[in-house]
Amino acid sequence: MSQPPRTPQLPWPKAWLEPIAWPRIGALLARLLRLAETATLPGTLLLLGDPGLGREAVALELAAALICRESGSAGCPCASCERVRRGVHPDLEIVDVAPGKSDISIEQTRQLADAIAQRPFEGRRRVYIVTSAQSPPLNTEAASALLKTLEEPPAHAVVALLAANRARVLPTIVSRAVEVRVPPPDQAEACALLAAHHGLDADAARQLLTAAGADAAVALHAEAAELPDEAATLRELLAAALAGDALALLRFAGSLRDEFGGPVRLPLAIATLLDLAATGPAERAEATLDSAAALLAAQRRQASLRLDLEGAAVGALAATVADAARRA
Repeated sequence: MSQPPRTPQLPWPKAWLEPIAWPRIGALLARLLRLAETATLPGTLLLLGDPGLGREAVALELAAALICRESGSAGCPCASCERVRRGVHPDLEIVDVAPGKSDISIEQTRQLADAIAQRPFEGRRRVYIVTSAQSPPLNTEAASALLKTLEEPPAHAVVALLAANRARVLPTIVSRAVEVRVPPPDQAEACALLAAHHGLDADAARQLLTAAGADAAVALHAEAAELPDEAATLRELLAAALAGDALALLRFAGSLRDEFGGPVRLPLAIATLLDLAATGPAERAEATLDSAAALLAAQRRQASLRLDLEGAAVGALAATVADAARRA
């Protein structure tokens, strides 16, 4: 799947930083900065939200303000803040999965634990952003190397842990962080972000969001040109599977193996099932909702245990398909 250009020295596309202009994101950042002004900002934050929908923007702009020696406010245009926003300030460290790897390694988290005692080079504080505190990619061994650091970081340091699914963050991590839920975008904000990320006009961005079942995260991470056809095909397969067509179920499961695959298609399938429950035959609504719940549970198990995604999907929907076949 093609990816838009990343921001220089940052592990995220440039458009992912645009949510800082959204009113509710700005209000959240303002609350965090008020805590910083009164020296009550927690040393370890767990920013919960889908990738690209505000959590990265909050983490980076918070880092800029905490490091800044001038105004220390959101949107400060000083040279220090601009370097943070470009990812080149020495008092900012971003811990991300290394190229060619699938996990954040224990070596990376040990380096963070060793470096955090070091005083800031230029700014007021040092800020560490861990791009995903979920397991995976933050495996148990790497997380364990961080626990003491997260429990009591030095006063000059703040650690921002990013995660989409709290259930996939180890309890030992959760217990040492203060959770901050990043508000999702409204429709206008989502469309503006999709337009910037995918290079679309306003109408195409709205159509993409509709094809994704109004799920901004799915629309953001999908291949824009392929999503409408993918969504239509997926709807047909799932509707047939819910009617008892085992072959349709196998075709759906097999589709999770390709490049478009599980990271986009599985959440899109869950959104499609919810829509089918609302718009399909009333007698199938309960079974369709059960299927959506089963698929969501399978997604969580697969991610945490690294199960085969195809097998997890078949297992989740098999009971519903078998029951539909018996009724037929």
